[in-house]
Amino acid sequence: MATLEKIRSKGGVIVAIFIGFALFAFIMMDFMGSGGSFFSGSRMELANINGTTINIQEFQNKVTEMEEFNKLNQGVNTLTEEEVYMLRDHTWNQLVNQTLLEEIYDQLGLRVTSEELMDMLTGRNIHPAIRQHPLFTNPQTGMFDQQQVLNFLFAKNQDPTAYFYWMVMEEQLINERLFSKYKNLLMKGMYIPTMWKESELASRSKMVDFDFVVARYTTVDDSEVAVSDAEIRNYYRANQNLFKQEASREIEYITFDIVPTEADRQAALEWVEKMMENFANPEIDAAQFVNLNSDEPFMGRNRRAAEFSSAIEAFITSASVNAVYGPYFEDDSYKAVRLVAINNMPDSVRARHILIREPNPEAANKLADSLMTVARRGGNFAELARTYSEDPGSAINGGDLGWFREGMMVAPFNDAVFNGKAGDIVKVETQFGIHIIHIQEQGRPSPKYQVATLARNISYSSKTYQDVYSAATRFAALNNTAAKFNTAIEENNLTKRFGRNIRENDRNVGPLESSRELVRWAYEANVGALSPVFEFGDRFVIAHLISSSKDGVLPLDAVRARIERELINEKKADLLISRVKEYATGGASMEAIAEKLNSSVQSANDITFASFQVPGAGVEPALVSLAVHSPTNQISQPVKGNNGVYLVKVTNVDQNTVVADNVSRELVQNLVMKVEYQLMETLRENAVIVDRRAQFY
Repeated sequence: MATLEKIRSKGGVIVAIFIGFALFAFIMMDFMGSGGSFFSGSRMELANINGTTINIQEFQNKVTEMEEFNKLNQGVNTLTEEEVYMLRDHTWNQLVNQTLLEEIYDQLGLRVTSEELMDMLTGRNIHPAIRQHPLFTNPQTGMFDQQQVLNFLFAKNQDPTAYFYWMVMEEQLINERLFSKYKNLLMKGMYIPTMWKESELASRSKMVDFDFVVARYTTVDDSEVAVSDAEIRNYYRANQNLFKQEASREIEYITFDIVPTEADRQAALEWVEKMMENFANPEIDAAQFVNLNSDEPFMGRNRRAAEFSSAIEAFITSASVNAVYGPYFEDDSYKAVRLVAINNMPDSVRARHILIREPNPEAANKLADSLMTVARRGGNFAELARTYSEDPGSAINGGDLGWFREGMMVAPFNDAVFNGKAGDIVKVETQFGIHIIHIQEQGRPSPKYQVATLARNISYSSKTYQDVYSAATRFAALNNTAAKFNTAIEENNLTKRFGRNIRENDRNVGPLESSRELVRWAYEANVGALSPVFEFGDRFVIAHLISSSKDGVLPLDAVRARIERELINEKKADLLISRVKEYATGGASMEAIAEKLNSSVQSANDITFASFQVPGAGVEPALVSLAVHSPTNQISQPVKGNNGVYLVKVTNVDQNTVVADNVSRELVQNLVMKVEYQLMETLRENAVIVDRRAQFY
């Protein structure tokens, strides 16, 4: 049952379920308050995936489940806002993928049997997630133990937390196995043709030197080619997939930053000056005083004089204990320091330790005392560490931690080794567990100084906050149209910022802290609207919605210039190819052709089929392919590249040693990677997915 205790000690699932329902109820309050029915399907629908409805309750329950699972894995009671956001996004992607895949699994009759599942747990094909999980390792050997899996499975029904944890793990294992089966089915239907392998091998076996001439598109004036409206429309109709877009918004905004004023700075200074008398009183405990009053907690570290600023160094090296220096300004704070102690201590210590993490405190202390007794009586400390220590990083080295300076270890550990003597074996408890420490060596003692710092951060007052808020609301009231908004920005010399390509489920706009509310406003407002005054972090924000675009294909007018440029370059390529062919007639040399094109002959060496770019040309795959496949000492046919039309003459060919088996293996690996990468992308692209998360979060 020890493994169950490890899980149980990390969180309560029953409480989490109630939290999940509470969150769900909170989300639904808007619908209830606006007269919506609790049972209204459209209001409850968070997503529709190929006709499968996902409601908000179902999704939120899944999110809560993943939050609790991650809390248990991390051994924490709460998650950060960032972690919750990432888990919600992960849950969404998992839900979409699983919904699409289950349609296929049903059609193909794919499933995972109970026998397969047990094989992944205790059979011959243990899943890596099970084999590497700390729950299923033998506490004596630290190695995977199938009996630990069986013990857990038998005991889980007696413990709600363990049962919940296992249900999530089991679902993940089954989903992973089903996807693996589907992917393998696809891979069985794919292969690398012999012709492809032979062509690839032949291409890679060459390393060429060549001369080349480029006729750049920029040498042809746009007026020399003409693109008609009909050609633009035809290109647009034939290439709709190139112009797809997601819904987005664009805003411009200004900020009113809440920053401390000179009065706020003065108030911080006066506070330190007022506290100085009590701070300097030797009858008052400096550490306690600082922890109760200062914005900087008492650290208690002993530091060398050189670790302080020059002013503090000069003070502590000439002052007596309990002397006070200040006030002085540092790191946006006014401070004063009191010299608490001067100690002769080593600069560094070498130590080794045995870490005990047994969750039962009584058993942990009993084992620690036993090991410490053995070590003090001359037992082999290194062997004890290798056998019993639960710090894998040092256990393999007999518990050796090497040399370290003060402050590198947690406080109880640090104090024990720096205040003890070389040769001591001591027991210390930290947040990591119980440590049996052997102090092996200590550096030469030197004066160390311990100071207490009384600090007052310079922060804005409630008056400053109210003044900035008043300025922001006054600006919003007086400039309530787009024209007034922009005119006022210029007249007041304010800085305009932009939020571009804002997606409906974005969490923030640019650098604005926790600005989800602004995203929601941008999707609810009409183009041209001015926002209310928002507060994000230490700033007030007023925004203007500039533009709005919907999901789908961009209108022709929005991409006309882009299409026209593409068609112009294609026609320039055709024109240049025609000219190059004309100039190359009659046995003309590369130099003669280059002269007629107002270009020059350039050279490239040691180019293979795998070369990414060509010196003097840049990234030009067509040029690389042309050079590798052209015969030696012959001027090639012209070919269209990214920046111009190219002509080559291969001057030398060397054989590049290539192992045929390696090429075949690489082609297969690339195919596998392509399937793995593009499989879900393709399924999602071909699916009809309605995403309404923005209405709930």
